[in-house]
Amino acid sequence: MKQPQLGLKILELRQQKGFTQEELVEHCNISVRTIQRIEAGEVTPRIYTIKTILAALDRDLDDLQETYFEKKIKKAFLIEIDENKNVSFLFKQLNLGWIAGILSMILLVFQLIEETTYLTTDSYYFGEIPYVIITILAAIAFALHMRAFVLIGELFKSHFLKTSAIIAIAINTLIALYSIFDLHFLYLKLEAFAVIYSVLFGVVFICIGIGFLKTNHLGQLPKATGIINIVLGFMFITVIMTVVAGPASILVQGLYVAIILRAIETLRRQLS
Repeated sequence: MKQPQLGLKILELRQQKGFTQEELVEHCNISVRTIQRIEAGEVTPRIYTIKTILAALDRDLDDLQETYFEKKIKKAFLIEIDENKNVSFLFKQLNLGWIAGILSMILLVFQLIEETTYLTTDSYYFGEIPYVIITILAAIAFALHMRAFVLIGELFKSHFLKTSAIIAIAINTLIALYSIFDLHFLYLKLEAFAVIYSVLFGVVFICIGIGFLKTNHLGQLPKATGIINIVLGFMFITVIMTVVAGPASILVQGLYVAIILRAIETLRRQLS
């Protein structure tokens, strides 16, 4: 952790412990002036000095790393944790993201079967109740999956990816809710719904694709996935090519899962 964040963190830990600067000096045998300069961010102390101060505060270097990531998590949309959560919380959320991604892929296959059957036969393949259940579960899984990219966008300074993931969650949830509300398309003709669905997802795919292209520190995988996303996005917008883009978009989620796993690996490497 660099200055001035380091000094501010030591100040915070000292105050949590209830020590004045003079009382801290008594426990770590470092001059008051040095403590003052460190907390003010005027100097970057040696690692030995940091360890000595933290030991006097009953803390260690892991506390500095965990707090840094906790603050990043708290800034991320849809994430809120309390002060006693540590960095393992981050990995749990990212692991949940790729698991949800695999579940989302499976559920989307069944959803595609249902919707294609309705489009051609005017009835659902598995029935209305199973369709509603599948749609709800698919929307939840997709939201948890995209939530991981909100975190990745925040942690790796890709704000466009973060925003795109939030938009994707919102649009997918709204479409899922409407498709359940209007099971037989009484308020909006099926053809009109299909066009709106296709165009909206086309925009989402393009935005997420651009977000991936702007994501650094994760190698070439996000870049390649970004290009594929943009191509699929334009295919969705044409509406005619949705018949190809739909099934392909499910397979692309496999790349999303790989990106989350790459992010987990990169973060573990940074922490070590």
